[in-house]
Amino acid sequence: MRKFICSLILLIAASTLTVSAQNTLTIHQKDGKVFGYGFSEKPVITYTETDLVLTTSKAVVEYPLSAVSKITFTDSETAVSEIQSETKSPILQLDNYTVYISGAEASQLVSLIDTNGKVLSTYKTDANGSVSFSITELPEGIYIIKTKSLTCKISKL
Repeated sequence: MRKFICSLILLIAASTLTVSAQNTLTIHQKDGKVFGYGFSEKPVITYTETDLVLTTSKAVVEYPLSAVSKITFTDSETAVSEIQSETKSPILQLDNYTVYISGAEASQLVSLIDTNGKVLSTYKTDANGSVSFSITELPEGIYIIKTKSLTCKISKL
């Protein structure tokens, strides 16, 4: 028997759902039937040659693999909401060895960082949220440019 154990801990840690929400593992069959199992039931999926076997703290259920359309992880409450941001999204452009950043907040710090995490230079955007600086003097390599809401990796050849 081949085992496929769902990493529920990773899914729970990565989600941003409300604490009161009931997370569910759902089996969708090709004929349209849907079966849900709450995470509180500790569902574990294993496979035989012909069946999907779902074991919970309350039951063991087998589904023919040929009948299963998909398996999803859902939440019984709708916890998805639009994220609204007060910050602007800066745009980074690289022309030859000059970095141009526009559309950032005014007086925002921009850091130039090497791959070891050392901050090589810090710049501040102007009143329009723009800044430019040269990387001509830097040796070849990979560098990180970081603002409050933007992180980019650039390579100087």
